Amino acid sequence: MEIQGRLNDIIYQNEVNSYTIATFETDEEEITVVGYLPFIHSGDTLKLIGKYVTHKDYGEQFKIDTFEKLMPQTLEALEQYLSNGNIRGIGPATAKKIVNTFGEETIHIFQYEPEKLASIKGINKEKALIMAEDFNENWELWQIVGYLERFGIGPQNAKKIYQSLGANAIQEIEDNPYILVDLARGVDFKQIDKMAMDIGIGYDNEKRIESGIKYSLIRIRI
Repeated sequence: MEIQGRLNDIIYQNEVNSYTIATFETDEEEITVVGYLPFIHSGDTLKLIGKYVTHKDYGEQFKIDTFEKLMPQTLEALEQYLSNGNIRGIGPATAKKIVNTFGEETIHIFQYEPEKLASIKGINKEKALIMAEDFNENWELWQIVGYLERFGIGPQNAKKIYQSLGANAIQEIEDNPYILVDLARGVDFKQIDKMAMDIGIGYDNEKRIESGIKYSLIRIRI
């Protein structure tokens, strides 16, 4: 089942694996959601895929299987996102100024013309570039979560993989998908090998052979 809306308040988030309990608002309801949500903050707009469950103590909840982070769909949501403390130099007052100034063009400004942010009182060119850098880095993190989904790797692994590989994680994985065997919990060589074939890795690829031998030796020990 799929629901879409805005994350209102994070009640709990595990710092290690990003398991999260939060309140989530759709057009129809506000509900408690539970699951792995790396790189997520209050005010974010999300598409969640999962199912409704009933907790014996806390009642109805939405259990998340996977998610997609969306750009804010309204100016109000965008202002809340910018003011959530995730972008250096932007608090509630500055977020309001930015959205009031650029309106529907705000996201475009951050991505392609960040120097224009300096037209707002209190923001110089240096601050504008820092703000844009943070905004776009967050976007890259969202892409990593979505990319890993292609390999059947859920968001509970995304934070560890990003911390291990950094901002170039997607390129690193495309060059050598087999690094995911060591970095991601709950996956094995066969799963990654199938996906590697799908993105064009050859049967005689050196990394494939090394990973296959390692996998075979582990299976023999078992």
